[in-house]
Formats: sequence, structure tokens, C-alpha cells
Amino acid sequence: VSTQSTGAMYQDRVSGIYDGLATGQNKAKFVLWNSHLTQKENLEALSPKRYTIQFWGNLADKSFQEELGNILENRFEVIMSNYDDLYLDCGFGPWVGGAANNWCSPYKSWKTIFESDVIRNFLWKHHERKDWYINLILGGETAIWTEQTGSGDILQRVFPRTWAYAERLWTNPDSDVEMGELGSWEEAEVRLAHFASLMSKRGITSNTFKPQFCLQNTGACVLPRASAQCATTSLITILSLLVFYAF
Repeated sequence: VSTQSTGAMYQDRVSGIYDGLATGQNKAKFVLWNSHLTQKENLEALSPKRYTIQFWGNLADKSFQEELGNILENRFEVIMSNYDDLYLDCGFGPWVGGAANNWCSPYKSWKTIFESDVIRNFLWKHHERKDWYINLILGGETAIWTEQTGSGDILQRVFPRTWAYAERLWTNPDSDVEMGELGSWEEAEVRLAHFASLMSKRGITSNTFKPQFCLQNTGACVLPRASAQCATTSLITILSLLVFYAF
């Protein structure tokens, strides 16, 4: 029995059970994560009228790029959760195996997530028929799995990064603006830091953005983009020399 026929039989049975229990005349759509069932050779077994695809693949990977393009070409609506930007449990030690980091490392910073723009970073680069493809992108969702996350750290791992993604989806600012202009990550950082402070006062904690001094003195901790890169390089060099002379 092929993957296509087995998958079709399973999905038909599940949807039939749901339809038998549902009330009202409208049949609900199901959300299905991309998998073998959504690959090109099996996709025709699914109907875009019944299924929305939640896409977790790496948009820097050619095979995933082709898979997403084929899903859109077949007119499926899509929710983006691509792990190269939107998985919040990446960058920590693995819970199985002996590797230093887990499978989806590195850690996804709030800036990486804020700049996760599927339209500019994927559709405009790889697909000429972008106009109607864009209408099929319903939005996105950050994702965190609970193998290494619990009630003690869930809020710090989810926030402020999910707040940053909410801004991306709500306003979709131009990523090419000058430093500090509306839509730049520097401009967003000020607002997100103050929003995190406000939410903390309401009992919703988050990972710390920056020292309190920076929050109280807006702009005092922002380096020009080129200078920030030089400062990071210089710091790494100094630390390397300190380690060298220590031994």
C-alpha cells in the first residue's frame, strides 16, 4: 500500500468522524503539519478546501523551498512555523544523544524572529507568481516543544521573542530601512523593551532584553550597525587573548 493511499484513507476517515460529530452546515478545515503526506507525489490525496498546511521546514534548504512552493502552487493555505527562524527551543543541549547542541541549533534571537519575513525572504526570491502566493500565507506561529520546557521557564523562552514575531506579522515592516527608522529592529527594540517591562508589572515575565540602565536611557546602549560588528569582533579578540595569556 502506498504512502499516498494510506494517508488518504486515514485523512478521509478522520475528517469523516469529525464531520459526523460537528454541528452546523459548514465543514471545518484541518491544520496539517507538512510531512511525507504534503510532498509532491502525495499531495493530490489532500484537498486545499479541507486542509491548511502548517510549514515547519527550513527555508534555507532547497528541498524545503521546493516543497513549500509546490504546496502553494496547489493552492493550499499555509501557516509559517519554519524552524530556522521560529522554533523557540533551539540552541540548547539535546535531551537524547551526545551532541553538544540540539538538532535545530543555533538559538533564535528576537531579532532573527523579528526579521523572519516569508514574503521578502522566500516568495520574492524564488517565485515569480508571488502575488497570489502571498494571499495563501495566512500568517505564522512560533513553536516550542516541551521535552525541555516546563512551567518554570516557559514564559522566558516564549517572550519576548513571540512579541517580536507578532509585530512582524501585524505590521510587516520594511527590513531595508535605515537604522532607527520605523520598521528597523533598533526602533522596535525600544518599544519591545518597554512592553516587556509593562507586562512584567502585570505578572507576565519574559527573558531580559537589556540592562535596566538602557531601558531608563533610551538610545544610550545602541551602537551604529558597523560599530556593533566591530565591537563584537574586538570583544572576541580580547577574550581570546585573555584565555591565551591565562595558559
